[in-house]
Amino acid sequence: MNSSPARWALAHLDAWTWLVAEYRTWLIVTATVIGIAAPLLSAARKHRPRPAPSVVIRSAATALGFSAATAAACSLLHFSDLRWLAPGQRATAHLNAPGGLFSFAKPIVAVVNSVASVPAELRATQVAAHAATTCVLLALAALLVAALTWRRARRADIRQIVREEIRRSAATYPPEPSSDSASPETSTPTRHG
Repeated sequence: MNSSPARWALAHLDAWTWLVAEYRTWLIVTATVIGIAAPLLSAARKHRPRPAPSVVIRSAATALGFSAATAAACSLLHFSDLRWLAPGQRATAHLNAPGGLFSFAKPIVAVVNSVASVPAELRATQVAAHAATTCVLLALAALLVAALTWRRARRADIRQIVREEIRRSAATYPPEPSSDSASPETSTPTRHG
């Protein structure tokens, strides 16, 4: 890949994927808000009644799932990128001692830190893996919600289409006059007896 257009494309792709990975929270929140607003705005624009809650939930969950999956993929593309770390942490780093249940490993971590320093790329990899794992779990949960609400939302869509067709047919073909308002000429004479 010595051609300059390919290098230009890769440089821009690298910049865009890093932008998505860096601002992943904003991307996910914005996509979810758009997913919530899209069915509501569409119904308002077409002068329809409000969509069913299952339609809004399906739209929001789908947007959340795909945006979180995109953020996870972009985070994995920058797996050991030093930009994950603050500028002061980009030098050779040391392993942090675990806490909680794994606090017994603190002496081992101290020995490892004294013998060999850990490259900063390892710390960046840890941060990237944490971000990617969080985004993947969020995407799976959102897509599960979308799958669970899909059938109910599809039924609500079908009901909305049927209502629209009934409304259109009622506007196109007005009801015929009822038999109560029939003219006296066509009414049956009464027999006196």
